[in-house]
Amino acid sequence: MLTHTLVFSFPDSMSGSDRERFFGELANIIGSSGIADSFVYRKHVPLAEESHAPVFVSSAIAEVRCADLGTLEKLSVHPPLGEFTQRWMTAFPYQVVWVNSEDEAE
Repeated sequence: MLTHTLVFSFPDSMSGSDRERFFGELANIIGSSGIADSFVYRKHVPLAEESHAPVFVSSAIAEVRCADLGTLEKLSVHPPLGEFTQRWMTAFPYQVVWVNSEDEAE
């Protein structure tokens, strides 16, 4: 199993309701794709001094679980996901970093 972890940094102009809509749409696209095994997201819990973060201040984290790297690659080129990203990036240019990790065998 592969976990694709995304850390988002949204602009201040993006309201809480916009963020809920963003993740609701993203969950729907990923869930209805039939490609990923799961999708979850959580809001970032800020620290008092994080405005000094060296890269960016996080807004939320999301995790997509897929069977393997090939499956994640298939999801990454899923047309509705590309359309979603382009539309939201145009409305609220955000930053995102990600890391892919394999679950350890049990």
